[in-house]
Amino acid sequence: MRKTEKNVRYSWHLLLIVAAFLFLYGIAVYDYIMTVRHDAGYFKYLDYDQAVIDYFTNYPLMLLVLWTVNVFGGIVTLALMLLGSEIAFYFSAVTFASMALLDLFTFGFRDRWNVIGARASAVDLLMLALTLGLCVYNYFLFKRSQG
Repeated sequence: MRKTEKNVRYSWHLLLIVAAFLFLYGIAVYDYIMTVRHDAGYFKYLDYDQAVIDYFTNYPLMLLVLWTVNVFGGIVTLALMLLGSEIAFYFSAVTFASMALLDLFTFGFRDRWNVIGARASAVDLLMLALTLGLCVYNYFLFKRSQG
């Protein structure tokens, strides 16, 4: 009698996507930590003026929660993808939703584009699109595993 084991099969595209997003989310985690700490050297390095520092001073709790879920939910999603867990799809969906809500509130009600600047804002919107892509990718992985 043979034991059957669940072997996680890693495809080249799964590993490539996880590596690329690990790099991007790694930058996001660093940015998050430095910004929440109000690190003066980091703000100076990014050429942020007093308006940006004021923007992140007393940042609303709801937005901080969305930002935290966005950044760390992405990291958890990647770990779950490597573990072959079907729940990675749900984590990627929550990560995307938190990012979309954060962008909606900050661009719509906190004048993010003008305060932070076009370059940083465009990077945030690109990350939103990439996170949606990760969510769609996980959806198809989830569907394939159900199949």
